[in-house]
Amino acid sequence: MKTLNLEAQNLAALLDAARQNARLIAPVRDGGRICFAEAASPDDIVPHGDYVNPRNSIKEFFFPRSEPLLSFARTDDGLQVEGPDTEFPPTVLFGCRPCDASSLPIMDALYDWDYHDSLWFERRAATTVVSIACTRADESCFCTAVGGAPNGTAGSDLLLTPLPDGLLLAEVLTDKGQALVDQASGLFTEGTGDKQAACRAALDALPPTLDLDAVTRWLADNFESDRWPAFSDKCLGCGCCTFLCPTCHCFDIADEGGYRRGQRRRNWDACQFPLFTLHASGHNPRHDQAARWRQRIEHKFNYYVQKFSVRSCVGCGRCIRHCPVNMNIHAQLSEIAAASAEPAPQSSE
Repeated sequence: MKTLNLEAQNLAALLDAARQNARLIAPVRDGGRICFAEAASPDDIVPHGDYVNPRNSIKEFFFPRSEPLLSFARTDDGLQVEGPDTEFPPTVLFGCRPCDASSLPIMDALYDWDYHDSLWFERRAATTVVSIACTRADESCFCTAVGGAPNGTAGSDLLLTPLPDGLLLAEVLTDKGQALVDQASGLFTEGTGDKQAACRAALDALPPTLDLDAVTRWLADNFESDRWPAFSDKCLGCGCCTFLCPTCHCFDIADEGGYRRGQRRRNWDACQFPLFTLHASGHNPRHDQAARWRQRIEHKFNYYVQKFSVRSCVGCGRCIRHCPVNMNIHAQLSEIAAASAEPAPQSSE
């Protein structure tokens, strides 16, 4: 890892150099919202001090909301099938927080498990991730509670930490990060700066760490707990949490088109929707929202741990910040961690 300094006033010049050879994805204004989208120029990018986290996560630039898996057409010569285009444009994804960047290696494990998903990994290979460390946090953030940090490096190619003297501390973490620096090497100098001090306000605002092992143990032993209805009582099943989450990855596959031609497409789906597990027979193994909410928590903090030895949550806070009924996953995890320390009920026999 190499550490450099970049004057904050030269950041636009770095991004202008980057977009000469790549599309630029960054936080931009969408009406009253700040969202990740393609930026036509560095002038369109929202300054990092104006947001805690954009509304959407970065996952849709690696795992699109809808994408073709194949196309088919009936011709006089028979059925013709073509695979998807796996040539993706070079991309610089700028301005995400370390929590978002850390979601990428978590998702890598899934997409290279029982099947190597070339669509995911080709986009990963084409994208340079430039994250910006957090100097503040809001009441929904909880990255440290799940093992992250406001200045964590996982998933980033280049991490920029704002320093109080108008400088950015630039940590070059990968070859892709180095290649980006090389495009404008004259903007950088040898780096110094206190990374921890720069993020102290964010660290102080974050909640205490959770005993995640205790959470996992409780979930493994309490599938039928009577706490689940209370946990899920407010949930509307709207899917807001899953669609905004950087690590939720449920999808459906549907053939769209007609008899003569069409596409097989992968579309986002959500375990919080009643139709997600509805059988053709009419039976639904997750017949109420308590079962669906249980699935969400169990998957992120138990099942994913058992399979990949990592939790499928980065503490970005979007599911809390944007929930229409103020569901709070961190509060529930805290309650679960406390419940795991309670003595087991005594048998009446």
